[in-house]
Amino acid sequence: MPSNPIQQRIEMMAEKWEDIKKKKDARIIHIRCQPGEDDMVDTFFSYMVGTDSLVNDIAFHFETPCTDLKNFGNQLLNELDQYIYIWNNTGNQPGIPFVAVDWISNRQLTPDNTVLFIKNFNALAEKLNLPDGICLVAIIKKTAEVKNLISWLKSALDAGPSQKVRILLYDRFDRPFMDELLHSPLAPLVATLPVNLDMPKAMEQIAAMGDPNDPATEYRQCFVKMMNAMAAGNETRSEACGQECLALAMKNLSRDPYWITQVVMVYIALANDKIRYKNKEKVNEYADKAVETAEASKNYFGNELAAHLLAQAMMFRGTIRFMYHRYPESHADYRIAFDFYESLGLVALAIEASRMCGESALKINQKEEAAKVLAQGARMAKRMEPMAVIASTHAGILELLLNMKYETAISMEEMDEIARPVYGEDWIRAVGNWKKVPDREQMKRWEEQPA
Repeated sequence: MPSNPIQQRIEMMAEKWEDIKKKKDARIIHIRCQPGEDDMVDTFFSYMVGTDSLVNDIAFHFETPCTDLKNFGNQLLNELDQYIYIWNNTGNQPGIPFVAVDWISNRQLTPDNTVLFIKNFNALAEKLNLPDGICLVAIIKKTAEVKNLISWLKSALDAGPSQKVRILLYDRFDRPFMDELLHSPLAPLVATLPVNLDMPKAMEQIAAMGDPNDPATEYRQCFVKMMNAMAAGNETRSEACGQECLALAMKNLSRDPYWITQVVMVYIALANDKIRYKNKEKVNEYADKAVETAEASKNYFGNELAAHLLAQAMMFRGTIRFMYHRYPESHADYRIAFDFYESLGLVALAIEASRMCGESALKINQKEEAAKVLAQGARMAKRMEPMAVIASTHAGILELLLNMKYETAISMEEMDEIARPVYGEDWIRAVGNWKKVPDREQMKRWEEQPA
């Protein structure tokens, strides 16, 4: 059995797959996983097409989302054609036996796109002359368009996948969209592969795999236990593991000054956890300790690393103070964080610190100070590529400036000069909608803008 906990879980899924695919009537197999296991299921899908996999089936990943129901089958067939073309034109690869696939899709079989894909996939399975027990598998990876996908799967089953064909996808116990098929007359054609991979346990096992004589191994185990306890909502265990992490980090600090960064991170994690339990006193205590520890790091590190750590701690404490309406104090923390991030050249982080510093100043009616720091943040866009600016909270700075008297700090002409190359001609409207998810047309316009 493999010693790697991740590999163990992947191979366990492979064994379950081998069993369930043998179900005589099953044409669709769906893995039902726990919340938070999506990445592992995706890893298993990748494992299925690997050369060193226990799975001997021929699997194809289909990445197209089912947004266009009428054309979805045709889109899948386009992907299949591309896979076959790439395989046939790549030639021999080290360690991979190469036999050209003498098959091309037939687009004339039927005008129905769904039936067209299934008939072609059946034909490919027949052409490959697969041995007994080996299937041709269509892995549907994009499952967000649930309503369309269920409708397509029903049509796909009606089209009659052959005994050599399996359609594979996944849902979750907290998002069991495949229940609609399981409760329909088509249920006998659908098989469920339930998994509980216990990823928190896997992370603890991985953390324990290091050198037992290395202090980092013991600490890593403890840290993962703390994070797992936090995720499970176990306050008592979170606190106990957190204190153990702090003790281990402080114990090792004399040997390696970099342990102080772990002390800061644990204090931040503990403060975040206490927010859940509305323990305001502990939240503030741990946020203060994070800053105090970061300030002490100047005794161990050069200016740059200490500044980065202190900026991170100040940014965090500023957010806590802002959340608790302690605006004068949050303004001070954000201002320090901004100055550090700007001096370090960490532009995206400086932009966010500028925005929150400005927000805090406005909360205490310090409009002149707000305009000043927001203008500094707005100008930082000149130091970034347009798409990086869009991905930051820069638009939030412009929105704040547009909603206040800012002319003493930055002119409208300068703002236009900054914003137009990033957001386009109608930049004021774009900035006003910055918190909304951009539509496809907006994304296309951004992508088409010259660098």
